[in-house]
Amino acid sequence: MKAHTLYPLMFRPIYKGTFWGGNRIAETFNRSHTPLPCAESWELSALEEGDSIVANGVFEGVSLGELTRTFGRQLVGEKAPEADVFPLLFKLVDVAGRCSVQVHPDKAVAEQLGVRPKHELWYILKATPDAELWAGVNEGPQQFEGITSRLLRHETRAGDLFDIPAGLVHALGGGNLVFEVQQSSSAAFRIDDWGNGRETHHEAAYQSVDWHARPGIYPVPPENSRDLRPRITTPDFSFATLDLRRMRTMRTTAQSFMVLFCDAGKATLGHDGPFPLTLLPGDLVLIPPSQQVTLSPLAEKTHLLVTTL
Repeated sequence: MKAHTLYPLMFRPIYKGTFWGGNRIAETFNRSHTPLPCAESWELSALEEGDSIVANGVFEGVSLGELTRTFGRQLVGEKAPEADVFPLLFKLVDVAGRCSVQVHPDKAVAEQLGVRPKHELWYILKATPDAELWAGVNEGPQQFEGITSRLLRHETRAGDLFDIPAGLVHALGGGNLVFEVQQSSSAAFRIDDWGNGRETHHEAAYQSVDWHARPGIYPVPPENSRDLRPRITTPDFSFATLDLRRMRTMRTTAQSFMVLFCDAGKATLGHDGPFPLTLLPGDLVLIPPSQQVTLSPLAEKTHLLVTTL
């Protein structure tokens, strides 16, 4: 594979049908092969239980995991914690019913439990008028009994951003369509399932929970003249939004890849390869380090989500 150079990569979605999901991923992004209900679409993942497959160019049919092991820091960048492990996972999450109450481990606890740490971010793509989520626990006894009555409730609306650090007790409520960025980890420990009867993981959850943790909440910022608007920077990832109003050049450094997700409008993405890409709502593209691309809007109100390390 190393006979070929890396280029902007698109991938086939991996769908996860779970009882609390809905049908808005299919409806919003014009996808015809989702399960019903469809709770999650893994847009970019190198986890063993969902390894994304390239959908364009000479690497079509190759998995993200194999590409990462082959190209190392040429794909993940110098800032990635490990050269041969893709560090992030990107999902669409459609919540029709409530998700379970859960918590994720930080690095220290993850090492004790033999798993990987998990810090995640939720960008609200769509929210019904009554949509909500829970993040954090009211002061009180540090016990799981009765925890659902002590969860901190937060209303949601499209464009809101929630930073969910490891150790924070949380649950997504119905009515939310979410773009999720997280560390590449499947470590999620269920505390309560709202009476649905699924297995809980109280021992691992208790080791992981930070009873005083609170979410980072970043409401939709006021309109201004800037097209690229940084929203959050953390040690694990940085996130921005881009209102693409005119042709724009985007560059990656040797430090990190860049992931672009088109959530509205239409754009072309020109690059050094032979064929420009067309980005429609729901399209995600991974731009490797040390590359330059040119974005041109083909529709009004073209909006992209931008993630780097």
